[in-house]
Amino acid sequence: MALYEVQTFSDPENKTVHEQKHVPFIQAPEKVKKGEYFQVSIKMGEGIDHPMEPGHFIQYVDLYADYYHLERVNFTPETKAEAVLTIKLEKSCTLRAFELCNLHGQWEGTFDIIVEE
Repeated sequence: MALYEVQTFSDPENKTVHEQKHVPFIQAPEKVKKGEYFQVSIKMGEGIDHPMEPGHFIQYVDLYADYYHLERVNFTPETKAEAVLTIKLEKSCTLRAFELCNLHGQWEGTFDIIVEE
């Protein structure tokens, strides 16, 4: 892994356990109304929780609308690596969650969302 390389699923149809623990899993409505608040849930790991212990944990997750930064949630080894955020959007975009594992680097998960008038 190169320094600052952002990782994701190498093959979304055949996810490895390592990838499942690290790629942020975003849950949100597929369609929302322009300018109305809604909730976005982000878990570090899909179907399997990422370890949260002093030697191996998720440090933070950043949420973006395309590449516009919306919010950051910091974690400690004593917390659970998940967040529920309330946001609003003005246009359709790809939600991008970037998380940093202290041992395995940065990972990205995405979710396409449609904003209706």
